Amino acid sequence: MKDDLGLTTVLVETQQDWQHFETLLRTYAENDLDQPHLSSIWQDLNDLPARYGPPVGVAVLLLGHVNDRSETQVIGCGALASITLAGACEIKRLYIKPAYRGQGGSKVLIRDLLKKAHSKGYDQAVLSTWQSNVTGLALYKALGFLPVPSFKTHPNPELIFLGRHLSAADAQTLS
Repeated sequence: MKDDLGLTTVLVETQQDWQHFETLLRTYAENDLDQPHLSSIWQDLNDLPARYGPPVGVAVLLLGHVNDRSETQVIGCGALASITLAGACEIKRLYIKPAYRGQGGSKVLIRDLLKKAHSKGYDQAVLSTWQSNVTGLALYKALGFLPVPSFKTHPNPELIFLGRHLSAADAQTLS
């Protein structure tokens, strides 16, 4: 999926793609993840394709232009994974390198993941975030996410759970 801002998402498919995805997730876990000791990311890193690959998961890389738009590089990532909630998937592992934040990359990633979730037959996409993630919460609200009951067990009560239904009309508007 290509965006007007020059941001492009590509499906993680090759070994090199998975290596880029892993590098981004390790950077995220080590530098930006709130309460990393409580996160399942460490378990996920043991076998990323098993958690985020086909047939039920999706991982994408976000490419952005550098050097006056003449060269692209991997600047972010995101994924969706199946969960035990019937008909739902979880959007996870959204990360944008700090130098590229504030340029619409998260919106591009989420919209692409919502579209992919719908195409895989999911009826609902859910996610979790911290109350302190004010910027993320504003974006999720703008994209139609609303509070939902907890869909997973987590030791921190400050985790917020959000979700939105997916429909054929959404697939068209998310393009």
